[in-house]
Amino acid sequence: MEIKLYQSIDSPCNYLEGLESSSLIVDPDLPITQELTTAMSQMGYRRSGNMLYKPQCDGCNACQSSRIRLKDFKLSKSQKRILNKAKHLTFSIREADFNESDFSLYKKYIELRHSDGDMYPPDRQQYESFLCKNFGFNFFLEIKLEDQTIAINQFDSLSDGLSAVYTFFDPDYDYLSLGVISVLQLISISKQVGHPYLYLGYYIQNCSKMNYKSKYQPLELFINGNWKDFELN
Repeated sequence: MEIKLYQSIDSPCNYLEGLESSSLIVDPDLPITQELTTAMSQMGYRRSGNMLYKPQCDGCNACQSSRIRLKDFKLSKSQKRILNKAKHLTFSIREADFNESDFSLYKKYIELRHSDGDMYPPDRQQYESFLCKNFGFNFFLEIKLEDQTIAINQFDSLSDGLSAVYTFFDPDYDYLSLGVISVLQLISISKQVGHPYLYLGYYIQNCSKMNYKSKYQPLELFINGNWKDFELN
């Protein structure tokens, strides 16, 4: 199938100060299906709401799509310690839909952790279009402490793996490393299903918000049209 791609206009980069960013965007008239999202993910694209995109910036290739090769994945010592701290948490999967308590959690997360980002101030319409569109293959991983939801990770179920779309959590429970917990839980689910990969989004070496992905090994990066092993220095 021939797929039309569109180039977005330049805007300030959210990750590297002083740079401009733009993206290649898959034809917005195409329906977002599991088949299309899988195919584009294998070519380094990501889904955000109803948009499939890949950074395409003049003079910069810092954003590199990443995925964990699950058959060789081993927990690090720090990841084992984090899992040990999380034994009292419960996990469930549900449809990606809207409710007020989820939005309140999202608002708190954005206001306290990302007040310098492009999603501040948190907006209900933006939240719904970003995380609450149900395509039939996207879900919420819900993390609870007793009866309280303290973190939500939206993920896509693709043909060759899961794809972590976005995580938000209650900053009051930062000590539990909920971002790490959500990734480790997705790894566990993916391996149980028999998937070869967990897609993690874009790795950016010089951005602390995006280079954490190197802690999950073995990691593959999409470079010059091919998936290559990430060399951990």
